Amino acid sequence: MSRDVEVYSIDANVMLRFLVGDDPKLYRKAFDIITGIESGRNIAICDPVNLAEVVWVMKSFYKLSNERIHELLEPILNVEGFLLPNKERYLLALRLFAEGMRSFGDACACAAAIQDCGGRLYSFDEKLSNAQGVTRCEG
Repeated sequence: MSRDVEVYSIDANVMLRFLVGDDPKLYRKAFDIITGIESGRNIAICDPVNLAEVVWVMKSFYKLSNERIHELLEPILNVEGFLLPNKERYLLALRLFAEGMRSFGDACACAAAIQDCGGRLYSFDEKLSNAQGVTRCEG
């Protein structure tokens, strides 16, 4: 007997507990949630703001490198039952972030420019002039 797949919104703290494993009790609960999504028993919807919060906490509080953040998050984002609006954009942003972009916000803006604007980006941040595939414009 099969049951219907249930859909949940997922909060940053669940993802963080799973990724960093610093609280054994909450890690176990997060592990069960994530494996339920991976197995197809459940679906999780992640708001992009929650993803940005996860990246920010991993960078600022846990002091993880951009590359390590990418390594940890990419497998979860690639799970079929892990729904994220514009998922391909955020996967690209994580890759740009891992490749040296200092800010995940900047990486998201560059990913949007690359995917939707022929690479054109309004920005006063001169460092973004070096982003591959991006043409920075000041107006």
